[in-house]
Amino acid sequence: MEIGLGIDSRFALSEDDQRAVAREAAALGYTSLWTPVGNTREPFDICATWTQSSGLPSGIAVAPISAWSLDDLASVSKETVERCSGKFTLGVGVGRTSDAPIRVMRQTIDALRPRLLDVHIYLGALGPQMLRLAGQRYDGAALNWCTSEHVRWSRERVLAGAHAAGRDPSSIRLHEYVRVCIDEDEQAARIAFAKMVLLYALAQPGTDKTKGYRGHFARMGFDDALTKLESRRTNGASEDELARIVPEELLRRVGYWGRPEDAGPAFLRLAEGLDIAVVRLVPARANDLAAARVAMRACSPMR
Repeated sequence: MEIGLGIDSRFALSEDDQRAVAREAAALGYTSLWTPVGNTREPFDICATWTQSSGLPSGIAVAPISAWSLDDLASVSKETVERCSGKFTLGVGVGRTSDAPIRVMRQTIDALRPRLLDVHIYLGALGPQMLRLAGQRYDGAALNWCTSEHVRWSRERVLAGAHAAGRDPSSIRLHEYVRVCIDEDEQAARIAFAKMVLLYALAQPGTDKTKGYRGHFARMGFDDALTKLESRRTNGASEDELARIVPEELLRRVGYWGRPEDAGPAFLRLAEGLDIAVVRLVPARANDLAAARVAMRACSPMR
């Protein structure tokens, strides 16, 4: 299993800080660097900065197709590949697309593959059909917010897709962000991590709870807990109140929060079964370079 490092814009890092993070990540034994992207090219520029500073491969996981034209996404990706001397991976996902998402992602790989011939392209995949499509057509499946049991479930569906398409199953990589929120103040880490979970897991009022991340968390056995939290929200509970009452079992099964000394073993347990496990940093009380360093050192592959 390869262990990468993931950092997003929740950390306030200058360009010099980004270069320092990349160099230290290489020294600590991380094998790649990853960041998500919205609708701007800044994360692509960060990937280039990381690779140029450290020599490590970098990647986007994932770019939402709903926020990009395929022409623009192909263009900025091709430019980033050149700036990274070929060491770049592109992850794509449906984003806010709700109309025929499987068809959209089939069309996406058909459009991108001829324009990015030597680029590994991963599919952001949660549900069984998208996981199967990753095995059929993509170079990897980019998972998110999974229990270790759900990683195994996901791999079975990816492998089924690969077999159905006559592809070598071992060539399809299973990638996941495993979030860690590390701080000496365990309560601060717990609240920050819980807020991050709820940002994804709670359904917005009036939306279909079987779709997207809400459906994903339900498949992992958390429907009752989330339904109770949604009811509390409807009755006026604040974000802080909700974060304080999220069941600890839910939090512990999808990531790590707490002090640095316990982070490494917890991360490895959550990462079991992955090909590329990415230590995705979540800030607690601070979001500067020093805070990022504490977290990346705590989960270093060389510990």
